[in-house]
Amino acid sequence: MANSKTPDKAEASRLRGERRRQKTRAALLDAAEQLLSDRSADAVRMEDVAVLAGISPASVYVHFGTKDALVAAVVDRLLDTSMASLFDAYTGAGTAMEQVRQAGIAFMRLLLDHPALARHLSVAAASESAALVDDSVVERIDVLRAAFEERIRAAVEAGEIGPVDSRLLSFFLFASWQGVAALALRQDSLGLSPEEVERCLMQAIQIVTAGVAAFTTGPS
Repeated sequence: MANSKTPDKAEASRLRGERRRQKTRAALLDAAEQLLSDRSADAVRMEDVAVLAGISPASVYVHFGTKDALVAAVVDRLLDTSMASLFDAYTGAGTAMEQVRQAGIAFMRLLLDHPALARHLSVAAASESAALVDDSVVERIDVLRAAFEERIRAAVEAGEIGPVDSRLLSFFLFASWQGVAALALRQDSLGLSPEEVERCLMQAIQIVTAGVAAFTTGPS
């Protein structure tokens, strides 16, 4: 009888170990994201992450190996959240243009609720570091941008808005949201509070929505 239960005990032990590992990993990612919200990746030390997470520094290296890998894991998790939230908006109720508007609001909330994502997108755009502009990250970000484009095109085809260039408008919207959200990260006179950024972007959503609805002819 004892032997027959041994595999079950071993499996239970393995599952407990896996849960502990996942809990530790999540705590380290949470700590790293918090630090990356108010400083650059270069200014974040593995030891800082360990202290904030209340975990030994050795554990950070066991789970991620290098700081670049840790930063990449944080960004990857943020992009998972971004993609889930935006695609929920794209597949929600309402017309195609209403879905674009809801996606804009969802993206705004993500950037404000996760300043580490806004900081990473801002820094990566101007960086030549392979660690910051990893091809897989760029590809995933472009999937989000392309979803804007597809919904705008659907709104044009449905006659909800005029014949705008859906690709160019998607780039404008995506870049504008990132740029304005990045103002909340500034510490100088050009900085805005998160509340001001939200009001700014909500106003922009109203203006863009009204503008494309009124746009009935292409550029001359």
